[in-house]
Amino acid sequence: MTAVPKPPKGKKKSASNSPKMTEDKLLEISERLADALEFKNEVTITTYRKGKYEKFTGIIESANPETKMITFNVGNFEHHKISANIIVDIE
Repeated sequence: MTAVPKPPKGKKKSASNSPKMTEDKLLEISERLADALEFKNEVTITTYRKGKYEKFTGIIESANPETKMITFNVGNFEHHKISANIIVDIE
């Protein structure tokens, strides 16, 4: 019997494809999120997930430090829950 080689596996996306975040950038994002939550300022949050950037503009309604989830009101009573782990920028 002859061994049949297995087909090559598809490339997996690694975490190295995600944007590199410095400690200073993480601290800046954290401070801006806290200010936006406290003062209910409208902000634009940029997220990175599955190789794509996405922007949300609205007001942060709440943040859960245990689950690291942010509830974000984008208007017209539309809410998004965003993981703090995928936020790469806030304006």
